Amino acid sequence: MTQYFPIVVEQESNGTFSAWVAGLPGVYAAADTAAAARRGIRGALAAHLDALRALGRKPRLKAEVSVLRRDVYATRRDSWRFVGVGALLGRGTSRAKAEASRSNGRKGGRPCIARAIPVN
Repeated sequence: MTQYFPIVVEQESNGTFSAWVAGLPGVYAAADTAAAARRGIRGALAAHLDALRALGRKPRLKAEVSVLRRDVYATRRDSWRFVGVGALLGRGTSRAKAEASRSNGRKGGRPCIARAIPVN
């Protein structure tokens, strides 16, 4: 069975990139570019899953995952809104809504890229 783990890649204020697996504490990577951070988090996740398999355990996400983002574009005032990761990935919503969520998440501030990495 294929499992999907939500990955967050975020640009820091100094220009470097951080990546982590939402819901799996301690699975983290950092790099100078977003592509390198994505490669690093794939390796960190693979190592984490290999360690769990060696112990005879299965991975469990610690929390239901939502994305919190600042939404000032639609309302013209500061507010916080939870956005389901499914919307960013295009699951459980229309294609138009998924594309709007992806583009809105990239405007201003620190860009956030949410991806799911399939693991067999």
